Parts: sequence; C-alpha cells; structure tokens
Amino acid sequence: MPVSEDQLRQLLAERSDPARHRPAPQERIAARIRRARMKRAAGAGLLAVAVAAGVVSGVTLAHEHALGRAPSYSGPTLPARFITSDGAAYRRLALTFMTEPARHSASLTVTVGSEPVDVMGACTNPDSGVTLDVAVNGTLAGVIQCQQPQPVAVSVPPGRKAVITFVVDRGSSFSFPDVHASWKLAAYAWTPPATVGAAPAEPRLPQSYTGPNTTTGHGNAVRHLIESRSGDWPADRTATFHLTYRGRDLDVNVFCAGLIGSRLLVTTSIHGGSTTTPCTTWSPRNLAQYASILNRQNGTSITLTVRIQAPSPDTAAAYAKRPASWTIAVYEEQT
Repeated sequence: MPVSEDQLRQLLAERSDPARHRPAPQERIAARIRRARMKRAAGAGLLAVAVAAGVVSGVTLAHEHALGRAPSYSGPTLPARFITSDGAAYRRLALTFMTEPARHSASLTVTVGSEPVDVMGACTNPDSGVTLDVAVNGTLAGVIQCQQPQPVAVSVPPGRKAVITFVVDRGSSFSFPDVHASWKLAAYAWTPPATVGAAPAEPRLPQSYTGPNTTTGHGNAVRHLIESRSGDWPADRTATFHLTYRGRDLDVNVFCAGLIGSRLLVTTSIHGGSTTTPCTTWSPRNLAQYASILNRQNGTSITLTVRIQAPSPDTAAAYAKRPASWTIAVYEEQT
C-alpha cells in the first residue's frame, strides 16, 4: 500500500526523536578530531609504523593467543632483526596477531629498562582503509595505517610499565562490519649506531606558496619567504629570528627530514610564551596545513626562538646518535 506524505513525515519524526533528546557525546567527538589530525599527519611516513614506548628490559603480552597458535596471516613480515638506513639496529622482542572482525583490539605490556622500544605493525588488507588507534597507558598516541605506516614517539619514564593498546578505529571505514584483515604487531628494542651518520639533505622550501588568507579571513593569499634557517640534528638545535610585524600575518613552517625527523619535537617561543609540537615531515602540501600563524600590532618587533629536541629526556642520548635535518622558514602573507 502506498505511503502518504504525512505518514512518511510521522515515521521520520518517530525515528529521529530519540536523537534530539540524547546529549552530544563531546568526549567522543573530541577524540575523533584528535584521531583525524593524527591520520592526516601519518600520510608522510618514512619508516615502518612505530610507537616509541620508552625503554625496555622485558616484555610480556596481554590478550595473546593462549595456545601459541597464530591465526592465518599472509601479509608483510616483521623481521626478527633489521638495521635502518641511519644505522639503528632493531631486534624483535614480542609478537602478537589480531584478525578483524573477530577481534578489534590487542595489547603489549612493556617494562622499561635501558633500550628505546618501537612497536611495528603490518596487515593483509591495505585497500580496506581501516586503521588502528594506538594508546599508551590509556592515552591516544597515534595511529597505524595498513598502507604506509609511520613512526610516532611516546616516552615512558624508567621503572614504569607501558601498556600499548591497538584498537580498530570503527570510523575509518564506512563498511566496518564487512572488513576482513589480519594484523601482525610486534615490539622491538633498538640500539643507535656508535656514531652519528651523515644527515639527510635539508628540506628545501619554496620562495612562495598559496594558502588561506588569515589576515583578512576570506579567500586565498600568496605567502613570500622572508627568512629561513637550516641545520643538522643533533649538532644544530636552535634558531632565532628577529622579525617585524607589518600588518600582514606571518607563517612559521618547521620541517624535518630523516628516519627520526617526525619524532623530534619543536618548541616555538615568542616573548615568554611557547608551544611544543612534533616536527612535520617535509611535503609541499604541508606548507598551508601545519604553519603556525603570528600576528601582532603593526610595527611590533618579534623575537622568535625555535628549539629542536628529542621526544623524551629518557631517550635523548639514543636519539642524539641518529641523524636528521631541519628547515625553519618564515613567510609573510601578501594582501
């Protein structure tokens, strides 16, 4: 029997009424925003997926397969040992598997000691678009992408345990119930080379680029390079700029190169205030997305200090033996 327009409206009202009386899940919305930002940054990965979980003396597994029988897995392997191009030696400490949709999470428990630890992952269905959220001691630390994973550094103070949890992000695929993929997840300890090798080429930024016009608040605007500094980690760690605000917003871009480039932290200080963020891997598309915007009263003098540092004091000595390079560039909007 055909449904009248009034009946259809009544049916839609009945179906939507519960949602109108349900409060918005603000915490889940905020978490989804954080995941989206991490996934956008994960597109520029250089190594295999890794979450640095501090330093290790022993590793135990939680939610491991009880009888030691691994599920069927035919994806990329995670080798027992390997050496990266910058000379760091990795050795596998523990291994676990996870198969979707039967399981949606897995975890590794790491007891800290003397060596930095990374967690690596690989999966059998790179076209699924599904990712894993990675939490360290309950705090969201990054994401694993099946297609091209990337390292994310998280420190654990010596003498503590780090529970690293991998959870399928249900919002990463529109057809989540239909996704079938097997994941292999492993913990590695790594030792830096005895001496620092040659640093990679410094990121070469353009003389200008176009991005949203933040000075007027509408349209796009060209930015022109007005000053830049470059250096090699770990020898070069600080750059200072003396700038004058001339009524046009200034964009500060900081980019790093090298296997540990995206793990290094960047602290930007201006007149007593400071912010710290992970360094961005160089890509032309990242110029407009990751720039910090400076604006002051017209004619104001600005002293900008940028410091590059290891992700944690506990692993600073190890990171000081792995090379990287960086470029800091300040652009002025043209209106």
